[in-house]
Amino acid sequence: MNSRLLLALGGLLASTSSATMNLNLLTEYVDSFGSVCLDGTPGAYYLEKAATPSSKWMVFFEGGGWCYNDKDCANRATGGLGSSSSYGPTADRVGGVGSADCDINPAFCDFNFVYLKYCDGNSFSGAREGTVHVDETDQDLHFRGHYILEAVLTDLVAKQGMGSVTELVLSGCSAGGLSTFLHSDFVEEYVQTLVSHDFKYGAVPVSGFFLMNRQNVHDEFVMASQMQTIFSLSNATVGVHQGCVSAAAAGEEWLCNTAPGALQHIQAPIYPLDSSFDSWQSGCILTSTFIDYDGTSTRDMPNGQCSAAPGFEACGGDVTECDAEQIYSVIEYQGSFVRLLTNAQGYQKADSGAFIYPCFTHCAGQDDASYTGFTVGGVTMNEAVRAWWEEAVAVEGGVAKNYLSDMYNIDDGSNPNQTC
Repeated sequence: MNSRLLLALGGLLASTSSATMNLNLLTEYVDSFGSVCLDGTPGAYYLEKAATPSSKWMVFFEGGGWCYNDKDCANRATGGLGSSSSYGPTADRVGGVGSADCDINPAFCDFNFVYLKYCDGNSFSGAREGTVHVDETDQDLHFRGHYILEAVLTDLVAKQGMGSVTELVLSGCSAGGLSTFLHSDFVEEYVQTLVSHDFKYGAVPVSGFFLMNRQNVHDEFVMASQMQTIFSLSNATVGVHQGCVSAAAAGEEWLCNTAPGALQHIQAPIYPLDSSFDSWQSGCILTSTFIDYDGTSTRDMPNGQCSAAPGFEACGGDVTECDAEQIYSVIEYQGSFVRLLTNAQGYQKADSGAFIYPCFTHCAGQDDASYTGFTVGGVTMNEAVRAWWEEAVAVEGGVAKNYLSDMYNIDDGSNPNQTC
């Protein structure tokens, strides 16, 4: 198992929800929308209706990283993150912000829950016409994530009762958290055209604010190189935030495939839940390195290897194992994270804010224990989200409260937050 997958599995907190969702394949939209996974099988979503009939909806993007070149995406197309062929008829829903338990999730427990299966390789952003043929594996790849999203929303309104929506919240974790940033305005606008009436709307991205244009500890732009490649390969110019694309300088449109780029232009109320030093970002951005393919120069290939930066093998997984210089790198990364988030125009709107904790985790917002246990300023994550939804979004002129935790200790790398 490669280091990227090991880190993702180790840092991803498990959901503790057990409610059952039912599978819906987008088969009838394949011809009209081209809503297919990387391997050409139909896109899909799972749905669990609220216990009592409800006009409230949560749409939640599945996470699962990205593929970064044609060979990488060809490999991805053989599994559940690139094909719907193995999807079962039912699945358990996520916990935390997606939980149906009102003690855990008072803001959204009584919402109909939609879980978008992630099978396009680039956070539901690909909009490529035609296919990409991979000679080495003799596969044709489809990059149609944007059209999977359109087909899901169309189907929900046409067949599942979302036409009467009164409240809609968009969420997702990891790569799904990035999807939430990228598509927050699009989803509201698209549903609005389908239902032709107003509804309460907001977005809660979970662990999706990746610093993708950030160099690693050796000043190499590994993650940036990877994302530029998949942005081009999937033709995501059409599928990311269009306000960002319009404002981008020539050649920098790929930055709209990142959360910091999108957040500068997001108009919808948004409330990110994230760690200032996320376990996935620690390994796969800050301490990743370029790797070779078949002897090719590292600078010619986009992919990186997580947690492989020389000298940072231990520090990348445990800040208390860092020496003084390494601790500085960690805290500087935390500072960059908070600065990029809080300086973005989308964050600075009165109806938007964030809950940022220093816990070394990934996707804590979809884990019951973390969602109810992590505290910043004496307030838990679930309490902060409920206050945002009920006070800042629901009330005209409402103002969101922000929760930003302290940085790690500069002397020893210890975490000041005892609730982690």
